[in-house]
Amino acid sequence: MASPSPSPLAIDDAIAFVDQLIERFQTSSIHSVSTAVKKEEKSLPEVTLKGGSLSSQQQEAGKNSVLTRPGKKSLKTPGVAAGEKPVKAEQPSDAKVPESVENYEKAHLQVGLVQSVADHPLSEKLYICKLEIGDGQIRQVVAGLKKFVAPSELQGKKVCVILNLKPAKLAGQLSEAMILAGDANVDGVETVKVLEPPADASVGDRVYLKGNTPSASPAKQLSSKIWEKIVPLLKVEGGAATYDNIPLVTSSGIVQVPSLPDGAGIH
Repeated sequence: MASPSPSPLAIDDAIAFVDQLIERFQTSSIHSVSTAVKKEEKSLPEVTLKGGSLSSQQQEAGKNSVLTRPGKKSLKTPGVAAGEKPVKAEQPSDAKVPESVENYEKAHLQVGLVQSVADHPLSEKLYICKLEIGDGQIRQVVAGLKKFVAPSELQGKKVCVILNLKPAKLAGQLSEAMILAGDANVDGVETVKVLEPPADASVGDRVYLKGNTPSASPAKQLSSKIWEKIVPLLKVEGGAATYDNIPLVTSSGIVQVPSLPDGAGIH
């Protein structure tokens, strides 16, 4: 005996029931996903943008923290473990410059060229020299070298001069610089030798301490007190001019003082 066919009304009720089940399932799923997203958003740090960039406080906090996002690898400062703050490297402190070097840096020593040598009219010990010091400048120097150095040893020679001592009159003649020379007692005889710049040195080349550079700001006028501290440290060592045991040099090499023993003074 055949089963009776369901009525159209029963079929419609069944379809409506299935539609209700589907709707409830979808609503429940959406609610669950929404709740999960909200929970995740609360767990994320809040970021505020100002003018398109993070505020300075947030930037600073971000430098020393580990940034983590769901499903992403941790982003951290290289070489720093999670949770640790990077250690700033200590900056080396500037080494203090010795007072003797500071004093020398105030002096303006350079290469000059003796253009002429003449006897001082009022002194048997003095020469009146004309020196070229660079850029076409000429200075007059009254030098107490007459007893020790022949005019031919000076004329046309390159010498080392100090330019920023206070100009002074010697026996009535203005002296605007000083030619440097070494002085020693050799076999009972006072011997004076003028400092000799390297052969390749140019007029106007600065004379500075080996291992350093020429001072960018020597004193406009060197005080006599500073010069009196400098002079005792100027010595001859191994045939070279030195200051506090440091050779004097130009960009072409070491300044020489021939034929004088070690320890001879320079002034």
